[in-house]
Amino acid sequence: MSTRTPPTLEDLARQAMLRNEALTISALEGLPKMLFLPLFQKALSWRLTKIVKSMVAAWPLPYIPVGAFLSSGTLEFSQVVVEGLRDLLRQEDRPVRGNLRILDFRRLPHDFWTLNARAEDGDSSAVTVSENQAVKPPPRYEQRQRVKVITDLYSRFQQHEEETDFLQEAQPRKDSLQLCCVNMKILLLSEDRVIMFRKIIRLWDVEVLELTIDWSWSSLLQFYPYFAHMINLHTLSLVWIEKNTSDHAYKSEYKWFVRTFISELSRISRLQHLYMNGICFLSDNMKHLLRNLKNRLETFSVTHCQLFRTNLYHLSQCRRLYQLKHLDMSGVLLSNFCMMPLRVLLEKVVDTLESLELEGCGIKDSQLRVLLPALSQCSKLTKVNFYTNDFSMNVLSDLLHHRANLSKMTMEQYPAPRECYKLGVVSIERFVQLCPVLMDILRAVRQPKSVSFATDVCSRCSKRCVYEQETRLCSCLQ
Repeated sequence: MSTRTPPTLEDLARQAMLRNEALTISALEGLPKMLFLPLFQKALSWRLTKIVKSMVAAWPLPYIPVGAFLSSGTLEFSQVVVEGLRDLLRQEDRPVRGNLRILDFRRLPHDFWTLNARAEDGDSSAVTVSENQAVKPPPRYEQRQRVKVITDLYSRFQQHEEETDFLQEAQPRKDSLQLCCVNMKILLLSEDRVIMFRKIIRLWDVEVLELTIDWSWSSLLQFYPYFAHMINLHTLSLVWIEKNTSDHAYKSEYKWFVRTFISELSRISRLQHLYMNGICFLSDNMKHLLRNLKNRLETFSVTHCQLFRTNLYHLSQCRRLYQLKHLDMSGVLLSNFCMMPLRVLLEKVVDTLESLELEGCGIKDSQLRVLLPALSQCSKLTKVNFYTNDFSMNVLSDLLHHRANLSKMTMEQYPAPRECYKLGVVSIERFVQLCPVLMDILRAVRQPKSVSFATDVCSRCSKRCVYEQETRLCSCLQ
């Protein structure tokens, strides 16, 4: 029989206090910091809106993880948090109780219930944030003058109106609020909003930027000169949604813009990760793009677009790609290409490459055989994806044998062999028979961690038949 741990006297005192709303709110000013967070945690879990609002307005510590609060409740509850935050920042008649310095809107996991003693003494660096985005204490002059507002502008302008409203309020208060945006995703953002955020965001704080390019030319022309100011940008993702047009003037302007846009990439001095999805202008401008890279890239992702044969040659000759850790060419049709340039590139990165994704490239047996010698040397590979390519049983067997010494592999995704299809239709009998044979071949040379063999995506249910430890058929074949 299990026994429940009885509540402590302190916990019982908190519960009793929270049952008296007026008493709790009146006691906040004199409440010790060490008691504040446990009380706030309980009020947050009980959804005591008036108390939560008052406690946010009386926040005693230099760091407040607003994003964690907003993620923990409904839209109505989030509005309560933001109202309390406004009250906190409007305290002009006296200093903010905790000398507030950092106001974090990011939806990241925060262990803010275990802030240690350094946080109470004013050291905001004691707060746990993500490893790659640690918050550093601002200089002393900023501690006295401004509150740093940290946010990820991540396509949230329709989803989280309460946050957007607060950021709009920050624009006329630049002297007291310093808006710091580390991750920015701009999707269907109007030109006036581009201008607004340009006015209140310090562009040199942006480290990760994703642009979905389906704006009008005027919006794009408003944005791309900002690259020169993003001196800490290390990750750039471009997603293109092409708009069909036959207007001659449009095409002429488009050609000029593309060349100018690519030239601006040379201004990004710390770029390490470049993702380009569906970019329609790459095939004509690959050489120009590669020449404008300033740093050696760790990630180069060119997906779901058309490339020319010469583009592979330009990739193989670009020294900025010779220390790649991640190469993704998924959705780029390579079935009619010579694979030697890609092999040359793989040979250049055998000591650094960690992931290789060639899903949906239509690669054939003869092309894969060209790549096998280079693939067998990539000793640091942890992930490969060869789904939706045209490999026979014999060539897949050779591929698995060539990967015998790749002990660091954690995820492997291979296409079901060509013999599993009859007139383009999956044969369940052959699939169930052949995939376990391939798994046994791999297990005979090394112990794999996560391996799967999958058919092409079904045109009716958009699912694959997958073999891992057991067979999972798509909905149409069940």
